[in-house]
Parts: sequence; structure tokens; C-alpha cells
Amino acid sequence: MHLAPVSHFPERPTTRVAMPYMRRWAAAGLVAVLTACGGGDHEYDPDNDAEATRSASSAPAQPPQPSPAQTPVQPEPAAAAVRPDSVRAAFARGRPLGASEIGWLRRDVNRTQVATAQALGVRAYADAQIQQLVRQGRLVALGDSTEYWVLRKMDHSVPYVTPDARALLVQVGRRFHARLDSLGIPRYRMKVTSALRTGSTQAELRKINSYASQTASAHEFGTTMDVSHERFAVPAGAATQSDTLEELGKEHAKVLQGELGRTLIELRTRELLHVMIEDRQPVYHFTVRQRLAGG
Repeated sequence: MHLAPVSHFPERPTTRVAMPYMRRWAAAGLVAVLTACGGGDHEYDPDNDAEATRSASSAPAQPPQPSPAQTPVQPEPAAAAVRPDSVRAAFARGRPLGASEIGWLRRDVNRTQVATAQALGVRAYADAQIQQLVRQGRLVALGDSTEYWVLRKMDHSVPYVTPDARALLVQVGRRFHARLDSLGIPRYRMKVTSALRTGSTQAELRKINSYASQTASAHEFGTTMDVSHERFAVPAGAATQSDTLEELGKEHAKVLQGELGRTLIELRTRELLHVMIEDRQPVYHFTVRQRLAGG
């Protein structure tokens, strides 16, 4: 059995989320649409990076702070027009990644991620085996579009991961949105660019991408995803304002990159994932590190 192209997978229903920060935006005059490097581990506060200009090898001193409480999912009222100047003002409260933060995002090299992926994942060599693992519940579909992410076209992987990896991606999305909420930035979504690869698709990728792993890839175990750190999707339910929000997202991509990167650093410090920021491919490459399904 062959997998259908990504575009043929049924979309997961998009859940709309209440906006606890709407009052703050209104007060600001805005009514917005929402709808791998070694080294020992040290605890780190991504919100207190006063050492942003230090070398990447310096160890931050502050412990991570608890993530803001998550807001229950509620129906969202109809939204009015976005005011670009107010959104830009919200983005101005954010900041790009600092040098030491980038250092934290370079610690988990390929062999580290592969070792964890082999311990927690499953391996599929062909489409038929993928479908069997799906029926067994050992792989699950990511879903084309959710409140936290959208899928980009995948030429050399398929949108399936282990239940633990999907649960991790939900946690990343929730915490990323909480960080955006604290700044008053609309809830932009991640773009997932790569997920599960078979041995054959990994071999095909090596032929066209000299930077693809020449050994085993963590992507071959369903535990690992690539998420763009250069482009982000507009908030769920923002169809009528998508052009404006997309342009604002491109204009302030470094801020979104920074807030997503800090989310990943926090979860790495909590030993929930391994992460590597890629240079030649504009993605965060991360692997689930614990059993999380149902959490």
C-alpha cells in the first residue's frame, strides 16, 4: 500500500482558542485576529539571557521559570481587523536569539538524537510497514493543520510520528503560544517540514542534499521533526486577515524564531527533547526524549 500525498490526508479539525490577551490588545488600541555540540547540561532561563553577547560556550546561571498556565480551549468570538502598527508594537517587545541561546540550541548533535530515537522509536522500511504501525497505534498522523502547526509539503518524509513525538509537538505549540501571549503577539503557528523517513527515502535525500546524515537519521524512528525557524503560519481561523498577518510574520521572523527557540531550550532543560538549530537548512531539528503520550 502506498501512502497518499500529504495533500490527501484529511485535515484535523482546527480548534479555536480563547484569547486571554484580547483585553491587553484592546487597551493598546488593537483588536486582533487569533482565532546536534557537547557540553554538560545546566539549567537555563531563556527569559533572563543577560549574557546574549557572550560566547556560545558560556553557561547561563539562572534556572528556568515555570511556563505560564495554559488557557482552556474555548469558542472564539468573531474578530475584527488587525491594526498592523499595533502588531508591530507587540513584536517590538520580543527579541531575536542571543549568542548564548544559539549555543544552547547547538548542543544535541546527530549521534545524541539518533541514540534516543532508537530507544524510543519504531523503524519502518516501506509504506506497508508504516500502515501496519499506524493500525497498531505505534505511529500516528500529525494532521495537516491544527491550532499549533501546519504541514509543509514533504517530498522525502511522511507526516507520521510516534504518539510521544506528537504529544511533544503539542507541548511545544502550547508553550510557544503562551510566550506569544505574554508579548501580545498573535498566535502564529509552526511549519513542520519533515517527519518520518524510511531507509529508502533517507537514501534518496542524500543524493540531492549533501548535508543529509550519511549514517542513520533520527527521522527514521518517528521520534523527530523539523520545524521551520524562518517561516511561520498565520494563526488558526485568521483567513480574512491572512495576507496582513503573513507579511507581519515575515517582517518579524527573527522574533518568532527567538520565542520558539526559547520554548525549545526550556523543554530541553526539562529533559523533554533534544534540539539542534540547523544553519544550511532553516529548521529546528528536535527529538522527543521521554514517554509523553497522553501527557
